[in-house]
Amino acid sequence: MVTVKEAKQKILENVSSLPANIVEMGNALGHVLAADILAPLALPSFRQSSMDGYAIIHSDIQEAGTILKLEGESKAGQTSTPALSPGSAMRIFTGAPVPEGATAVIMQENTSSANGSVTIREFPVPPGKNVRNIGQQILEGAVALEQGTFLSPGSIGFLQGMNVWEVNVYKKPKVGLLVTGDELLHKGDPLVHGKIFESNSAMLAAALQQEGIAGLEIKYAADDLESTIHGLSELAETNDVVLASGGISVGDYDFVGKAVAALGAETVFYKVRQKPGKPLLFAKKNDTLFFALPGNPASSLVCYYEYVLPALRIMAGKKDPFLTTLKMPAKYACSFNGERDEFLKGLIINGEVIPLDGQESFALRSFAIANAIIYLPVTQNVVEKGDLVEVHLLPF
Repeated sequence: MVTVKEAKQKILENVSSLPANIVEMGNALGHVLAADILAPLALPSFRQSSMDGYAIIHSDIQEAGTILKLEGESKAGQTSTPALSPGSAMRIFTGAPVPEGATAVIMQENTSSANGSVTIREFPVPPGKNVRNIGQQILEGAVALEQGTFLSPGSIGFLQGMNVWEVNVYKKPKVGLLVTGDELLHKGDPLVHGKIFESNSAMLAAALQQEGIAGLEIKYAADDLESTIHGLSELAETNDVVLASGGISVGDYDFVGKAVAALGAETVFYKVRQKPGKPLLFAKKNDTLFFALPGNPASSLVCYYEYVLPALRIMAGKKDPFLTTLKMPAKYACSFNGERDEFLKGLIINGEVIPLDGQESFALRSFAIANAIIYLPVTQNVVEKGDLVEVHLLPF
């Protein structure tokens, strides 16, 4: 059995990023750059106005109320603009090219125009006012985005504004799930005494989709060794990560551990000194990872967020794979007995975190309203109201 800290360290030591490939920008959202991107052009690539108003030569303005002759206009998209003559002003619009010779732009609200001239009511006017200079955002040839950058909507817009239409990114892992258990019912089945409706596959598929990993391959296995081996083997042929739900404890009908071993996978760790989720198994065979999650849904989801999700993020090239961690005051006191660290479902409200009711490993109702996981090591098994606790933010 390993500690929580040891288990997470073993994730870092045994998981690496997947190979990179080229994708079109329309498919790049949520991927991570596998190489630096150099700016193919400067942004802006020409001097632009940041205001609707008038382009002027700043030294022409000697006092508030200076009157300048109006001389043409410059609008967005205009490909040629005449130079500005001394003593003149040019009507200009946001994003339009600043004419040669102009050194500032006066916003429209600080002017008045009539009879072919404009009155500037602003003084003094510093050079460069309301002018976006060439390369002000980025210079041509500079590193636009570094390797390891997560491609958000903002970064995609930034790159496409520089005429970048495809990027080199890490592949996202393909994930398969084997659900075990003779007690499970599925959509359309009548409710039978002694059986339950299977929910872990929908829960894990949703969690993966939230991370941008779609198309979870799901198979089901009866509670016997041969069926479990066959299901895991098939999933391992087509997926980078194979999850198993249930069948990993020490009961007579728990066969996942034996099946993983039968496939020749090397166990990295089995059992973590934690509650819930003690019977967690992490194994690997060549480049394929195996995670055997407890069948109890709350235990399964805790193990996904704390261990599986970081592994998936590492494979996808992310630099900070673990859930964002904060220290926050507990709104209410709580305590526990035992020799295992505890993960509690929590709800953050107004800068405090509430340890929710219903912390049992089978109970998902508390997870349905939680937005955080509270991590309490055994050295902090008694928490008073207002004590600072470690909080892991759920990724939504």
